[in-house]
Amino acid sequence: MRKIFLIMIMIFSLSFFTGCSSSQTDDVDDYIMLSLDISSNGQVVQSIDFSLNGDRLNEMGIEETEKNQFILNLQEQVKQIRNEFLMNFTLVYIANPNEEYSLNKGLLFTNVTYNSNTDSVGFDMIFTSIGAWNYYHNTTGSSQDSSQNGNDNIFYSENISQGSFPFSAKINLGEGQSIYVGERYRQRYLQALSGLSFENEMTQNYNPTLIYNYSTYYSRLHSDADFKYTDSLGHSHHVWAVESQDLTADNKIKISSYNIHSGSWYLSALIFTTILGIILYVILDYKKIKESFKNRKTKKKIKDK
Repeated sequence: MRKIFLIMIMIFSLSFFTGCSSSQTDDVDDYIMLSLDISSNGQVVQSIDFSLNGDRLNEMGIEETEKNQFILNLQEQVKQIRNEFLMNFTLVYIANPNEEYSLNKGLLFTNVTYNSNTDSVGFDMIFTSIGAWNYYHNTTGSSQDSSQNGNDNIFYSENISQGSFPFSAKINLGEGQSIYVGERYRQRYLQALSGLSFENEMTQNYNPTLIYNYSTYYSRLHSDADFKYTDSLGHSHHVWAVESQDLTADNKIKISSYNIHSGSWYLSALIFTTILGIILYVILDYKKIKESFKNRKTKKKIKDK
């Protein structure tokens, strides 16, 4: 749990584009992170990042040349993941061509690069609009995903979406075999170690934390995330983290939002003010009647005298 907390601190620091100090990352082990960011202009960015953990390599006394070779190896492995996404989205486009959402127009892929600030290797998939995102994901939803209404009433309605933790999705390998996405990505990292002097030691100790970082400009979103924060752009982040050895099909995520029924609130306010007006009118009218009755009694006493 402490490791997850430290990783959350690291992500929070990176969101302010200031990098991460060594005091925050010394105790942080490996991670693989899937990110999804939705901007107010409709752009959706999906990212995949593998931590390198260069500090540990330095502590092991690994020479710079071999460390650079490892970076190149990891880039090649992540490129395979990039190519798999590219192939899948190409097939989606071929099945239903739409020039507006074509590759390099509606969907842009960045190159796989090593980011020295985050000490990670990864790439982005940029969907230029919500329409482009929906176009390329209309057939990839999990049958386990569900959407339902929560505790609705006349004042608000709650929309709840629940689905599998992204790393818990399964990839079909054929012949009745399948593998979790998280395990598939973990193996990619291990393959990047092949032939290096530190392969055995790293392989024995590589159990990355699997992180899903969902961020959006919409601040009224609720979730069962392990960690939440707001970055310098005003985007709300919902972060789930699962240790790779704990990955199962039962890992779920839940997101909900509330829609306020303004008409009901206005009607309630109108009814309340109307009732309050009637009550005040009755009270004031009662006071006038009481005062009038009192004056009549006073006049009668004076007349009797």
